[in-house]
Amino acid sequence: MFLKQIPQANGRVKLAVYESYRDGRRTRQRTVRPLGYLDELEREHTDPIAWGKSIAEEMTREKKAAEAAVDITIHPMQKIDKRADNEKNIGCAIALFQYAALGVGNALRSASRSSKAVYSLDAVMRLLVIERIVDPGSKRSAWNNRGRYFFRSAFSDDDVYRALDGIAGARDIVVSAMNRAIAAANIRDVGCVFYDVTNYYFEIDEEDDLRRKGVSKEHRSSPIVQMGLLQDGGGIPIAYRTFPGNTSDATTMMPVLSALKRDYGLGRVVCVADKGLNCSANIAAAVARGDGFVFSQSVRGTKSDAALKAWVLSEEGYKYKEEHGYRFKSKSMQGFKTVHLKAEDTASGERKDERVDVRYVAFWSEKYEKRARREREKAIEKARSLIANPGAYTRATSFGAAQYVKNLHFDRKTGEIVDGHKLKLDEEAIAEAERYDGYYLIVTSETGWDAGRIIDTYRELWRIEESFKVTKSELRTRPVYVWTPAHIEAHFLTCYIALVILRLLQLATGLSPSAIRGEIAAMNCTNVDANWWVCGHRTDKSDLLAETFGLEELKLKNLRTLDAKKILAKAAKGEIPHAK
Repeated sequence: MFLKQIPQANGRVKLAVYESYRDGRRTRQRTVRPLGYLDELEREHTDPIAWGKSIAEEMTREKKAAEAAVDITIHPMQKIDKRADNEKNIGCAIALFQYAALGVGNALRSASRSSKAVYSLDAVMRLLVIERIVDPGSKRSAWNNRGRYFFRSAFSDDDVYRALDGIAGARDIVVSAMNRAIAAANIRDVGCVFYDVTNYYFEIDEEDDLRRKGVSKEHRSSPIVQMGLLQDGGGIPIAYRTFPGNTSDATTMMPVLSALKRDYGLGRVVCVADKGLNCSANIAAAVARGDGFVFSQSVRGTKSDAALKAWVLSEEGYKYKEEHGYRFKSKSMQGFKTVHLKAEDTASGERKDERVDVRYVAFWSEKYEKRARREREKAIEKARSLIANPGAYTRATSFGAAQYVKNLHFDRKTGEIVDGHKLKLDEEAIAEAERYDGYYLIVTSETGWDAGRIIDTYRELWRIEESFKVTKSELRTRPVYVWTPAHIEAHFLTCYIALVILRLLQLATGLSPSAIRGEIAAMNCTNVDANWWVCGHRTDKSDLLAETFGLEELKLKNLRTLDAKKILAKAAKGEIPHAK
């Protein structure tokens, strides 16, 4: 390394420590440490040039010492220490970089400032979030695995469960802090927000106030908890809420939207959701707040009257084009939707109907039509099997087939089929379903938008469906093994933080959540001698993750314990990344 004097356009001279490096066949130079302007340094040092050279020489000595070979003594007959943690994960530094940037630790420390607990909520949450990404499992397994990280987890297994109550109580503080950090990074897209509901099952038989039997997305009979998730246009979560398992999807949206308004102080937002959220209460609330909506609407269902169904099925007005090798058509029209207001929601205290101006968009896709027919063929085949052998089916297992079977009734207590000998295939229902294959209907308050923009906006709902897939498949949020409402809330907050971290890493690198998890989990070090560790995983993907967050040290094969802790200290100063 050497001192370089850099003349400036204003006549001043800047001093900096530089080093030379090879870039292919060419030799280049780069700044290692800026020292300041010469005229300012003259006020502090008698000879700033000599001082600068001494700094460069000291940095050169330190670099040579760090790069010097170290002798390690190998004892051929030495046995493995069963009490020691001989393998540790260093890839977690990538996730911890985002954990720190989101302000989760600061929020939890602030929330627990008055607590007399000997354990740290931040320390517990840090372990739970990292374990949820590296090796998702129970809270106890997370504690058992605490030794595989270079960061300290100085708390007992009982402390983990005690901490869950405090973590649950800090939910709003933590989510708000995360949202402020993301907003400050200028990557939040709230032009439209996307909302959907899923549920998570529990391996229990008895219900309680929160874990209730309801309409399971996975068609299970186990008690469930509903979770509503709100995301921005870039696929980054904004807020979530949990609800009892028997809660209707339609009633969950407004509490979650309130969290968005709280954290951002936004004026008008347009919420995008599927047909389960398309109800009078949500439309009325959106209109009352001055917000907008883009909802899908069933063409077959009761919300679409005969005139609307006829308009959707009529060829008049459709414009055709081709999408990815399939035919596609769409059309739109101005209309209105009658909203039925409850007495408690009106100024007069009486029930009232209000007309809301909307735009309807109908579209048909050849691709969707073929998919609908394939799915119905499976359902019809199952219906035939049910008719032939009704004793093999119950209310829970007849899902999909029941709509095509006449005279189908279930015992209220057992769920078993009653009078199975009267069953027959419902040909009329099959024919009626075929009429609507490939057709979709969207209703929106945004009457000034054209059909293309409305359709494209609605299609972005796939991002939130992907988030549910990530939580269930990658983060293994269910089944849920904790049982008190506070512990359940803490579990979902842990999974929510892990999901946001994966989404931010995905945004910055373009890698899938699965690939990110795989790389982080594989970046392990094995102890070879005292404080020396050998790292055995490096790929183009791990390099991309390391480079994106300035953690180049993760490429090194040999690390001291001190080096690993320096990497974690560097990660603790993380920042929110920008899109790749």
